[in-house]
Amino acid sequence: MIAMFAGIVVGPAMLNILDVTHWGTFNKTLEIASALAISMALISGAFRLPKNHLVHQAGVQSKLLLLGMVGMCIMSTLMIKFILGFSWFTSLLIGAIITPTDPVISATIASGSVAEQLVPARIRNAITFESSANDGLAFPFVMLPLLFIENKDQPLKEWFISAFLWQTIAAIIIGALIGFAAGKLFTKAKSVKSMAKPSMLVFSSALGFFVFGLLEIIDCNGIIGVFCAGFAAHQVLSDDENRSQSEEQEARERLFIIPIFFVFGLILPWQSWATMGWKIVVAAVLILLFRRLPVVLLIRQWMKKTFSVPDAVFIGWFGPIGAAAMFYAVYTYRHIHNKDVWDVVSAVVFLSTIVHGITGYPWSKWYHKKYVEQPEEKKHEEEAANQQQNKTLQHT
Repeated sequence: MIAMFAGIVVGPAMLNILDVTHWGTFNKTLEIASALAISMALISGAFRLPKNHLVHQAGVQSKLLLLGMVGMCIMSTLMIKFILGFSWFTSLLIGAIITPTDPVISATIASGSVAEQLVPARIRNAITFESSANDGLAFPFVMLPLLFIENKDQPLKEWFISAFLWQTIAAIIIGALIGFAAGKLFTKAKSVKSMAKPSMLVFSSALGFFVFGLLEIIDCNGIIGVFCAGFAAHQVLSDDENRSQSEEQEARERLFIIPIFFVFGLILPWQSWATMGWKIVVAAVLILLFRRLPVVLLIRQWMKKTFSVPDAVFIGWFGPIGAAAMFYAVYTYRHIHNKDVWDVVSAVVFLSTIVHGITGYPWSKWYHKKYVEQPEEKKHEEEAANQQQNKTLQHT
């Protein structure tokens, strides 16, 4: 949030110290910056998850991920259609773009010493996995309306063969195989002492850049591939290797978060928002309120053993929209040059960054005090009462 405001202050809207137009077209600059930020956030998220997380939580995560994405896409599409009045395909495109939970902003809620102290691991891990996986899985959602808007001859066939089978499924397989092989190679090199000083930070960064670059070259979905590569490598490495240099991993993540939101602050379309008027404000507010929270509460009916209602409310609220939406917005702009898409997406990201930035720590602290500390105190009180009752029975 501070980085975004810094970009606004030094950008054309205020002091006009930096003008992004001198660097090239804004969409190319933002596409590269957001791709780098997302790649590093995904690789960090993959290494942050417990090894057995997916084994134990496969059912819960699949419901939260797949049903959640479908529900969020539908809710966003309907609000955009009936508030802003775009066509159904344009509304569906924007709805798909803002569907994924952003791993960059979510990292500030799900990682770090403060988050570990305040938020239970089951919630942090659920948010981390979902925000990492749905970034790449949003690609087929985005491509479906995009192909129809581009008036392709056989949009459904092209979507299934290209966007789904090759760019998504193949990317998952290739990324996982590379990550598994890289993890094995790292472990072998360490065991035979062919590395002077093993560094998880260098290894994970190199793995992320390599996989993303390779998959983009062969026209695959690099975002989902990076997460799968990190997740597969994480399964091979030992727990000691995974825990080492966690602070450096977090610092690397922050290093890429700050520039992307600084650049975002430089290029916010203030004039376009003013032209749209009150509708864009209402749409952005309603999207933040109803895009995700009702969907998660509904899905919670199939996850009662894992998440309570307060847990579902916490997860439902902290589904920020950020760098992933920026990436898909400029990606679609490169194909159809519809500036309305960027104007709406940027407004939602702008509001989400502020709202989730302000509410992140206070809500986490309140949740911890209300639903984490109190149950523990109640548990200790019950144990003390039981001990006293046992003593009384023994005395009797």
